[in-house]
Amino acid sequence: MAPMLLSVTRMRRLCSALVILTTSCATGGGGEIEAFVGGNKADGSSARLKTVDRFQLDIEEPSDLVLVDGDLYVISDKHSRIYEITRKGRVKDSTDVEGTDMEALAFDNKHDAFIVGDESTGKIWRIDDDGSRRDPIELDDTDDGNSGIEGLAFDEHGHLFVAKEKDPARIYELDDDGNVLHDTKIDFASDLSALAWNPADEHLYALSDEEQALYKLDKDLDIDTAWRLPMTHPEGLAFDGDRILIVSDSEERLYELEQD
Repeated sequence: MAPMLLSVTRMRRLCSALVILTTSCATGGGGEIEAFVGGNKADGSSARLKTVDRFQLDIEEPSDLVLVDGDLYVISDKHSRIYEITRKGRVKDSTDVEGTDMEALAFDNKHDAFIVGDESTGKIWRIDDDGSRRDPIELDDTDDGNSGIEGLAFDEHGHLFVAKEKDPARIYELDDDGNVLHDTKIDFASDLSALAWNPADEHLYALSDEEQALYKLDKDLDIDTAWRLPMTHPEGLAFDGDRILIVSDSEERLYELEQD
């Protein structure tokens, strides 16, 4: 009898599961993840993360994640679609977005609209309810094909932070009018795959796909604390109180982590 051939999707998920098991062993029992940079607390202990749960997504290539009034939304660059999902990863609704190669998603509270980053053109768009684009913002040096915009996040002042993936990795800070206030080259990671603002501690956080790491950044965008993550290709990041929500592109999975 000829050997049974595994589908590409099944092979990818099996490989991802092996990576998860290996990484979990390396970061400690019970899913605890020790910081590998910084994180020392007043009592001398190290800040830790703990994997609370993970759920399979019925979404191909989820590339970013945002929490809006308690509801979770994921964007897929494969289908250029924004999905509303439950906390357990079930799809509730979806909206097709005009354009292709959408790698970053955020929500603009001032204008009550989603914004997306188009990696191929280096443009940032506000999205209407029907998925059409408007009010583009274009940044220099972010339209270089597969190394462009990968992350978007608003801080408490309404400033927009934009992550350029690599060659080199950069973080831009924009004011309400889309003017660049700061343009910072990033040296602590080989790439950036997502940004999110954590209102609980008022810090910007960044993901790196290639490093499989989460970085808490200070006001100068240097590392405050960093953790290696038990997943492959982390590409979307959001915060809900003390919970960290991350989507893996290759695993098509939603992770929920807890901060110690």
